[in-house]
Amino acid sequence: MRLLAASGAGAGADFAKDVLAGNRQPRELLSHRPVADELTEQGAAFRRLLDKIPPAELRELRTHAQEAVRREVDELANLDIEAAEAELRAAAEPPRAPRPSERRDEDDDWFDRPVMEEL
Repeated sequence: MRLLAASGAGAGADFAKDVLAGNRQPRELLSHRPVADELTEQGAAFRRLLDKIPPAELRELRTHAQEAVRREVDELANLDIEAAEAELRAAAEPPRAPRPSERRDEDDDWFDRPVMEEL
């Protein structure tokens, strides 16, 4: 829930924030209509992506699916939650405005000079 809340976007993140605030129970996740709608949309988009994969590649993916799921579960089991949460929060923040450079080029004001000025 902490990672989902840190992602900062969507109904799932809003739900997770409510859970962390004590306003909801995690078991209500799939029965919460906005989250269910969001999951349905994501599932449909995933299905559209799968439909675009050539059949030969899809068969290859299926043969390695169990191994890939085990690898993902292992990575999640060993995940540093604090580091992942900090990374997600940083990614969810709006971009900062760039700081103006203090360095000036020697000819920055060249075009501000009068045309007939002696050099």
